[in-house]
Amino acid sequence: MKAPTKRLFIRCVPLVAAMGLLAPSVNAQAPVAPAPAASSGKTMRLVVSFAPGGAGDFLARLIQQKLQERLGQTVIVENRPGASGTIGADLVVKAAPDGNTVLITNQLVVQAPNLISKMPYDAQRDLIPVVELGGAPLIFAVNSTKTNATTLKDFFDEVRKNPKTFSYASVGQGSIGHLYGVVLNDQAKTDLMHVPYKGSAPVVMALVAGEVQSAFSDYATMKPHIESGKLRLLGVSRPYPATPNVPTFATLGYKGLESYSWIGMFMPAKTPHDKVQQLSLEVNRIIKLPEVAAKLQEMGLEMPPTSQEQFAAMVNDDFKRWANIMKTAGIKPE
Repeated sequence: MKAPTKRLFIRCVPLVAAMGLLAPSVNAQAPVAPAPAASSGKTMRLVVSFAPGGAGDFLARLIQQKLQERLGQTVIVENRPGASGTIGADLVVKAAPDGNTVLITNQLVVQAPNLISKMPYDAQRDLIPVVELGGAPLIFAVNSTKTNATTLKDFFDEVRKNPKTFSYASVGQGSIGHLYGVVLNDQAKTDLMHVPYKGSAPVVMALVAGEVQSAFSDYATMKPHIESGKLRLLGVSRPYPATPNVPTFATLGYKGLESYSWIGMFMPAKTPHDKVQQLSLEVNRIIKLPEVAAKLQEMGLEMPPTSQEQFAAMVNDDFKRWANIMKTAGIKPE
């Protein structure tokens, strides 16, 4: 990537946080409306575009049982990871728009069109944003046995002393973690090599196993390995209650790394409006249940009280924002 292009990219990234992605937590004690009448009995599929074990998969399974109870129908979780989230999304796009097939994914749904030249669908045209499930800052961690560094400065000093030997993992080509690595490499004058995986769980497994020395991921997936001492946290994208002693990239002198990573639900474009609104309302009620809210807080996820219209507006803004960011970053569809 040419230096001027990188500088432009670094100026653009703060827009991700600045345009309103950071939502306040909901009141865990909010009243919950009575469950609706039983449905037709068809099975609802929650198609997760991540591998099992990560935050998105955990959210799907956390909501699954409650949703099943409230809708009066069987709800199952299907993991369909790969191809920057397009495998799962394509399955949902091609499903019957009867309200029984739902996609659970993250920003990759708005980033993929800028990564893949021949998309099997048009995400803006073929998917309806339904509801945001939660989100969190992005964290940079290292394998404790692969480096003695306890600060980001020390780690980058080590990387510079050993050219072309250190790598970092992310959940996919063009993901926030991948782009953060591009920014850090540019600002720190390092040559960390990017290694993409099919979800946060594989990223963390690879980091713990030493396949890579560093990675960007979410706190929930890394938590048990942080507590065991296998992983060490060196930086976070913004102040975060779960990691009060981990400095933000901004305080360490690295700019443009303040964004927020969200996970949300989508349905096929021709799904009836009442079905979309019903799912949005029910999921918002579920994440306000005290026992669910407690689990989300334990995972370090922020819980946004967003309506279907608010989430749709945010997603539509993100399509434009990430297209501009990737263009200025010099990332071209392949």
